Amino acid sequence: MRFRRAPALYLLGALLAAAPAAGATLPWEYWKDLLSIARLSSGDQVLLRSSHCPTGCRFDRTSEGDPRFLRVAGDEAVIFDEPGAGAITRLWMTMGPGVSEPLDPAIRLRVRLDGEAAPRIDLPLPDLFRGDVPPFLSPLVADRLASSGGNVSYVPIPYRQGCVVSLVGALHARIWYQITFHRLARGNQVATFTGTENLQPLRALLSAPGADPWPSRAPAFRRTAVHLAPGQTVEAWRRQGPGLVQALRLRGERRAWQQVGISLDFDGERRVQMPLRDFFAVGQGGAAPTRSLLVGADGSDALYSYFPMPFFAAASVSLTDRAAAGNPPLDLELEVEWSEERPAADLGVFGAARAVTAATAVGRDFPFLDLLGRGKWVGFFAELAGIGTASREYLEGDERVYLDGALHPGHYGTGVEDLFNGGFYFDQGAFGHALYGAPYLSASPDHENVTAAYRLLLADGVPFQASLRAGLESGPTNNLQMRARTVAWFYTQPRPALSLRDRLDAGSAASRQAHEYTRPSGAVCRPLTAQLESEPPVELRLYGCSFVHGSSRFVLRRPRAQGPLRLRRTLDAATAGQEADVFVNGVRAGTFPYVGRNDFRRWQQVDLDLPPGAGGSALRLEIEVVPREVGIPFTEYGYELWGP
Repeated sequence: MRFRRAPALYLLGALLAAAPAAGATLPWEYWKDLLSIARLSSGDQVLLRSSHCPTGCRFDRTSEGDPRFLRVAGDEAVIFDEPGAGAITRLWMTMGPGVSEPLDPAIRLRVRLDGEAAPRIDLPLPDLFRGDVPPFLSPLVADRLASSGGNVSYVPIPYRQGCVVSLVGALHARIWYQITFHRLARGNQVATFTGTENLQPLRALLSAPGADPWPSRAPAFRRTAVHLAPGQTVEAWRRQGPGLVQALRLRGERRAWQQVGISLDFDGERRVQMPLRDFFAVGQGGAAPTRSLLVGADGSDALYSYFPMPFFAAASVSLTDRAAAGNPPLDLELEVEWSEERPAADLGVFGAARAVTAATAVGRDFPFLDLLGRGKWVGFFAELAGIGTASREYLEGDERVYLDGALHPGHYGTGVEDLFNGGFYFDQGAFGHALYGAPYLSASPDHENVTAAYRLLLADGVPFQASLRAGLESGPTNNLQMRARTVAWFYTQPRPALSLRDRLDAGSAASRQAHEYTRPSGAVCRPLTAQLESEPPVELRLYGCSFVHGSSRFVLRRPRAQGPLRLRRTLDAATAGQEADVFVNGVRAGTFPYVGRNDFRRWQQVDLDLPPGAGGSALRLEIEVVPREVGIPFTEYGYELWGP
């Protein structure tokens, strides 16, 4: 079975790469520096590989013989294959015939790194999530009892020269999975996973949700008593000049959670405006409201936020009593901790977006986040309910996240409860952890089941360079309506880091000529009408080429010599594989990854962030794309160059 070939140039690059920098904080290592949650990077993608159904079918690959895998040889099936540098930051799995069952100990998970033949991880599935097998220790991992039907690991698995994950003995198992991973343009600071890394600081951080996670108290602190009458707004805190808020705490009667709104202004822009119940993710409250690492209610019912909130010119916090006249006033106490140091230029400004609907639209995803510019999505809270039914089938919907103008989702999930690390409608009941949970599963007065869940995206925060658009499917095929109330937390800067700079359209003779496009002899070029892997499926007719040997060459142009670059390829996924090395002005710059086969929705797009300095100072970039597998059709219907 082919796990990963290591071409000579690839190995040479590994030998010449710089050693990991001492004390370097990688994008997923937020426990080393909580401020990194707000840091915006370029050349950094966070994507999802999942067992979602390639046709958008009802229950995501439950049929006997349905290949949930990228490829199979013997009894070993590959579920993840990435070239280059990066890290797996989240593994999620579940099994069962409609209800969660213990993971089968006869199924093993193997992880091979950096082109090695021998796996660095080779464990029965239960051992991976049970919590007592180093380094897979609680609370970094949880099994189906602790995660309400799901099995999840947040043990980071970094690699410098690629990663392959496979399952042994799972060919006939009903198993669903998600793998969240970072893809880096440069990996010279990455040390490949050994299993002996010191993750005790992360374990300690995640063991005390509700406590202040910052290692030291901010130098500035203010406690303000706020008296609110119905309809009144009070500015409870203001700061002129730059700084960083690292703690907000609000104490008062629980009725304030539903009755009071909070507004946060940073640098002259209103970045948060919503009820307390939404911003602090407590929703309807209940006996055990959300108590996560960064947001929720602590043991004394004080609402808290420990998100880092940088500002460059000014910041303020306002509270509004939204109750009707005649209601009794409220007395609250607000605590703010902040520093007055000027934030670094690569930090984003904090924000939160609320989306509410009494009934989602059949046939369309419920849009809960739509952002422009450069940024990072770092958390999500949702309160969902069926309409006129006690069924929780609305949780069969998938999340889909589209990044930086791509037509193909970078995240395509397997179910709403899976997004929040549960399984089978959270069949083990309400639960809560530092990074994720479902604080209440209740019934409304109209006997409609209500589900509330939260997840912080910290090691797996989703960066974007130009835009992010995210939505939730309602029901297995967007066939249901649901009530939805969601909050997404994020960081942004207004100017995009990347914009479309050049495009080669293989179907246009003028474009082929302008970009000096050549393909090898024997290439077959023709139009194809097919659907995108998206919901609802979009049909496109494109012209492109396929070849089984040789390489293609073309020229793309950028307006300036400095800054990050991304190469996007549109392809036909009717053939699995299609890995290819990319050379820019004669120097190898990276690899287009393995593509899973999809005979039903054939159009896909894959992105490759080029390493810093690719192409030198030249504005003209001569690109050569060299497929790794001879004899397998390699397809290309167009290329885009994104840059500053």
